[in-house]
Amino acid sequence: MEHSLLSPHACVQKCGIPFRKALPLLKGDAYYDHNIRSGFGPDRHLDEINRLQAALGGLTGEQLERRVAADFCCIWRYDYPANVQRICEIIGGCAHTQMRLHYQVCPARRQGFIDYARALRGWHEGMAPDDQDYFRSADPRTVAGVYGMLGSSDPLKRMLAERTYWGLASRAMNCSFWGNNTREPEVDLEPFTVHPLPAGWQSRMHSLESGIRRDMGPAARDFLCDVGGSAEPACHFKFTRRVDILVSSIGCLRWRGNLPPKDELITGRRAITRDILSVLANYWLGEELPGDRPGIGQLRDELFGLLGAADDFKRWLAGCLWKNIKVQTERHAYPMRRWVELVRIAEGHLDREL
Repeated sequence: MEHSLLSPHACVQKCGIPFRKALPLLKGDAYYDHNIRSGFGPDRHLDEINRLQAALGGLTGEQLERRVAADFCCIWRYDYPANVQRICEIIGGCAHTQMRLHYQVCPARRQGFIDYARALRGWHEGMAPDDQDYFRSADPRTVAGVYGMLGSSDPLKRMLAERTYWGLASRAMNCSFWGNNTREPEVDLEPFTVHPLPAGWQSRMHSLESGIRRDMGPAARDFLCDVGGSAEPACHFKFTRRVDILVSSIGCLRWRGNLPPKDELITGRRAITRDILSVLANYWLGEELPGDRPGIGQLRDELFGLLGAADDFKRWLAGCLWKNIKVQTERHAYPMRRWVELVRIAEGHLDREL
């Protein structure tokens, strides 16, 4: 899917894709509520959000761009819940409005997958994990982790590792962004894939898969999954976890036979989401904070500090952010429901402007 929607751009992105280009994707019948509607019947919270919008009257272009940013909070991204803080900062009036959404990842995450793929290739080629000439600037922790999961070499594991390398190397790494970038360096949109893909790489991958099926029989099915997941792009919080599960399974030649420990991106997301919703409801609705949750007071101070003093405009945007997160938790909806159009809008802008 990602290669049908995304295309490489051999350029450096200085200015972000304007949020205003996504504004039509938010428009309902009379309000900017398309992404925050949930089911049928009365919805007092949505009514209050739309009442706040109506009371504001005419909105400036800058205000509307900040409204779009409020719908950029995806709770399944690797940068959640930091993206909530980023949006609260934008609602509070920050000039740095840079955000990423569907398929988009930061350059540091792209580099992490580049290092991961290089470690897979180095292990397959028999390189020592501390070979600085081969691994150059690759993170030694990533290299050591991959080598540790794969363990000792044998012919079947080498085939599986090489096939996994090609699967990861071919994944798209879209580092483009929306909004105004006032803090970070200009973003080079190359490389587009994790590693360069020479002519014939697909044939090589298919040949490896045939050999793996021949040697493993039905047990090969799990090992020949899409590297990182078939439905989720590199921005999904479980993408790295899925690669780790595959690589660790190769190491013991038994699917999920030696699961690596979960990291902080995987655990505790439900609890932090519950607390974020409570803090945002405290800000825009005035609801009391629960008194029995450790750390919620500190979270309130952080988010309120970013949002600034409440007024009707900020309460409207905070309500939209709250509702967006709530709909995602209840219905597993995308934060931008017409997400394919969003990706195409971004790609069209990059094609024309860069």
